[in-house]
Amino acid sequence: MKVTSFLPLLLAGVQGVFGQNTAGCGQNPPSSGVKSINVGGMNREYILQLPNNYDPNKGHMLIFGLHWLSGSMHDVHPNYYGLRQLAGNNAIFISPNGINNGWANDGGRDVNFIDAILQQVRSQLCINDSQIFATGFSFGGGMSYALGCARANVFRAIAPIAGAQISGCSGGTSPIAFLGIHGTNDDVLPIAMGRQVRDRFLQNNGCQPKNAPEPGWGQGPIKTEYSCQPNYPVTWIAFSGGHDPNQSFVGREIWDFFSQFGGTNPGPSPPPTSPPPTNPPPTNPPPTNPPPTNPPPSGGCSAMWGQCGGMGWNGPQCCSQGTCQQQNPWYSQCL
Repeated sequence: MKVTSFLPLLLAGVQGVFGQNTAGCGQNPPSSGVKSINVGGMNREYILQLPNNYDPNKGHMLIFGLHWLSGSMHDVHPNYYGLRQLAGNNAIFISPNGINNGWANDGGRDVNFIDAILQQVRSQLCINDSQIFATGFSFGGGMSYALGCARANVFRAIAPIAGAQISGCSGGTSPIAFLGIHGTNDDVLPIAMGRQVRDRFLQNNGCQPKNAPEPGWGQGPIKTEYSCQPNYPVTWIAFSGGHDPNQSFVGREIWDFFSQFGGTNPGPSPPPTSPPPTNPPPTNPPPTNPPPTNPPPSGGCSAMWGQCGGMGWNGPQCCSQGTCQQQNPWYSQCL
């Protein structure tokens, strides 16, 4: 992977920015598994995964893994985008379940859901409040972005994979550490939508302007690290590919980004004996010939799974396959 040069980021003093260990330290922990919680009169579910040999007196990192459209909490668990095997015994993982298998976040209800989960687990588990993170793919990336907008005072960093502003952005003016990963040939949520998400935090985090090169077809991913205000780095990784989280570098890059904030960073883990089944298959298999970055859909309409409407959307408003269905005011999709 090519990394563009950058000025070193000062990360000292992070612990003073956020809280310390939660009230759940020293308590008998709940077991790992599916949990239910009532939020606004609706029963919601999430999967809690404690590390092996959980220590109730040690403040742990907490990572939310958010699923894609038509996925579920069971698809993210137990792999968590490759993060769990890297975390060892240093992290607690949570995989929440979206309404209708998505994260429309109408009226902020999904942000409220995450708030309720945090309130519950903070009282039960020993969590380092300065090490709470969120990542997700596609709609899950959009939801992690929404959390970065609305809860920058709670989450230390977010890492959307092929994300966009499709779950809203309430607030959205505070700095938060940000890692964005996006394919240059994504025809579901085009990379321009990912750049828009990135650019919000370049502004919020006081980053210096910098060119962010993106790879041509068949080239390796390119990582750009910006020079921003201390404690609030922004990193952007563009790769040659489509709407697909199954890139070999994704888990390691996210783990390294999260664990720089006071966490431990274990050495490389051996590969699993069989491919983890929990990530979705690639939406766009590599073509034999390099396609344009965003090939025009048939008849000028969006392809199946593509965007077809929403606030600020200037692209096609019809579908070559399926029908255009509104997910929320910011995003309509061909389904």
